[in-house]
Amino acid sequence: MSVPPRIAVVGASLAGARVLRALRRRGFDGRLVLIGEENELPYDRPPLSKQYLTAPDPVPVKRLEPEGFYDGMELRLGVRATALNLRERSVLLDDGSTVKADHIVITTGAAARSLAGLPDSERVARLRTAADARRIRGALDEAHHLLVVGGGFIGCEVAASARGRGLAVTVIEPAPAPVLRGVGATVGAMLAELHRDNGVDFRLGVTVADVDERGGRPVVTLSDGSRIETDFVVVGVGAFARTDWLDSSGLDLSDGVLCDNRCRVAGAGGHVWAAGDVAAWPSERFGATRRIEHWTNAAEQAGVLAANLLDGATAPTYDPIPYVWSDQYQHKIQILGSVSGEDDTTLLDGSFEERRFVLAYARDGLLRGLVACDMPREIAARRSLVATPTPMAGVV
Repeated sequence: MSVPPRIAVVGASLAGARVLRALRRRGFDGRLVLIGEENELPYDRPPLSKQYLTAPDPVPVKRLEPEGFYDGMELRLGVRATALNLRERSVLLDDGSTVKADHIVITTGAAARSLAGLPDSERVARLRTAADARRIRGALDEAHHLLVVGGGFIGCEVAASARGRGLAVTVIEPAPAPVLRGVGATVGAMLAELHRDNGVDFRLGVTVADVDERGGRPVVTLSDGSRIETDFVVVGVGAFARTDWLDSSGLDLSDGVLCDNRCRVAGAGGHVWAAGDVAAWPSERFGATRRIEHWTNAAEQAGVLAANLLDGATAPTYDPIPYVWSDQYQHKIQILGSVSGEDDTTLLDGSFEERRFVLAYARDGLLRGLVACDMPREIAARRSLVATPTPMAGVV
């Protein structure tokens, strides 16, 4: 097997760490460079909105690889990539240095969106990084009330964590239900009820109209005229692919970095690759170009990327069955396949009243995905139904 002497991985993310792991496990013994904007070795992000905030004592972030894993690699941490030169196969960094490599792997992930009128400040934060989580945890240690703007999964998880610590919590969501666009009104209503049963003041159908301060505390005015005085604000209004440093590269950045189904970046001559939250690729399984911001996708795609980089045409292509989960209070919500709030839904198992169910999501009469609450075996048993488009007539 012919292998390139140097590979640069841009992004100290889950995808970046898993690419390095897969390359080593496949026998690559050349030079590896890891470039990361944070002064942190790659760490696990899902616990940041859950266990990290709720543990009785501060805990270190969970590293993705054991001590010694990065020995022998060139680590460029605390520097940000600012440009990619395709012709020279080089990455320009914000400290003025340049990293050249035979192959460049883009794993810069996604960043949390900000909200107009609510910029990050001493009492306002977004949650994406370990530094963000440390700020929020420190604020929760001192706060009595937390305001969460955004009823997506991150916002809901932070709200549940804060309630678990005994804080009063208000959640603001402009849609009629939380996670409406992702999983629809039925599951969204169930989640809103779950949070209200746990003491969360869930405000639906309203937006932030204005923010000022009173005695050093944020006072948020909502679109319905009501005002909320709080100790701290967490903004959870989605994320966007980290492609700003690629603006001058000439690559297709219409939704992340466009790749083929072998993780090769389109138009980059076969020497640039991408995986994780930042990568978009054509899915034959679901008939569309997809970009997925999930832990499982980043881990799986990284392995396929490494196989294709080293083994070429003999390696597998990438077309996964997407999977994501969310832990809120004592419940686990699992999503398998491609689901949308616009899909037709059918209850397959359990009941919404008991908050224990499997719900099917169909488009054009075909099963495309499943959502389950506290029924892990039941959703796993139906995985094969999502692997290929299955008529709903054969499911129910």
